[in-house]
Amino acid sequence: MRPPGTPEERHPGLDAKIVAALDRIGEAFQVLARRAAEAHDLSPTQLRVLARLHAGPPPAARTGALARELDVADPTVSDAVAALRRKGLVDRQQDPDDRRHYRLYLTADGQRISHAVSRWTAPVEVATSRIGRPDGEHLLATLLDVLERMHAEHLISVTRACTTCRHFEPAPRRSRPAVHRCAFFDYRLGPSDIRVDCPEHVTQEEFARHNGAAGGR
Repeated sequence: MRPPGTPEERHPGLDAKIVAALDRIGEAFQVLARRAAEAHDLSPTQLRVLARLHAGPPPAARTGALARELDVADPTVSDAVAALRRKGLVDRQQDPDDRRHYRLYLTADGQRISHAVSRWTAPVEVATSRIGRPDGEHLLATLLDVLERMHAEHLISVTRACTTCRHFEPAPRRSRPAVHRCAFFDYRLGPSDIRVDCPEHVTQEEFARHNGAAGGR
């Protein structure tokens, strides 16, 4: 019998070890976000809001959409936006498409700060750049598969990866090298071309709802 507290008891089995490794990576991201935020007198949530607004839609520049994107409660984002407005980094204007709502936008200072913090994950990219291309492509495919499964289990609210898009046509199972196709752009996708966050992403459910609404008119 192994003594209590051994590594085997902490993370028994392959699945637990994978989750433990992902958890440590997540902790590293939290540290990086906190450091980048503190360097600009921001909270981590404020930093992420600025980064999303800097990247542009989607999501829509609204509090509710940002909350869903960041997987946090609406009041959490509302508080972050209020703080960013007090700091003069974010402001709002009435949405011309729906005058019941407001769109958020970056001020001049907000654009400057958001540009400075938009690359807060760069140290992790330096670490992953040391992975060889074949291993990196395999890792990307595996992580996208995990994200797809987590989204299906409602553990992640939003995904815009190619592999979950209605326009994605996967390569035949045994084809080597695997070359997929994006039907939206009519574009061939190699393993490293697959996007993690595509603005043109459409789920099967969204496509069905849109076609159903169009057919009803």
